[in-house]
Amino acid sequence: MTPKDAAAGLFAALPKPVSIDQIQEYGIEVTEPQARHIAREILSLNLYWILAAVDAHILQKYRVLIGGLLLESVTAQWSSDTFGLEQWEGYRHELDERRVYYARLMDDRLNPMGLSAEAATLLEDLGVVSSDDRPKLLMLLIDYAPVDQYAKLLDDVR
Repeated sequence: MTPKDAAAGLFAALPKPVSIDQIQEYGIEVTEPQARHIAREILSLNLYWILAAVDAHILQKYRVLIGGLLLESVTAQWSSDTFGLEQWEGYRHELDERRVYYARLMDDRLNPMGLSAEAATLLEDLGVVSSDDRPKLLMLLIDYAPVDQYAKLLDDVR
């Protein structure tokens, strides 16, 4: 498998942006801006896990290439409007900050479910969801951030 194939496989595994209807299936009532914010946080969580898997499973000389190709695919194929972004570059800064934050939490021995709980808390603190909806949001985040499959996809690339 080439780095390009790996990036394509990871992009294909990345859950598509969550819609209002999908969020409402979890019993969470949201507005369009709230749905975009949730979709953006799900994207950030997934990209954190994917890029962490790349760092753990891929030779250093291919890591930047695979990560860059993956982010190019996201940028090219998904509208920034989907995530409530004016431009992708602003999101890249947000993503970098989120990756550092998530990595620090993982270094403190937080598990994947705990990281999803932290993302739910962040969305609650920002007023995107109510405290009553936080447990429902946690289930949505767990369902839409399939951590285990990313490392499996990279087993053939080394």
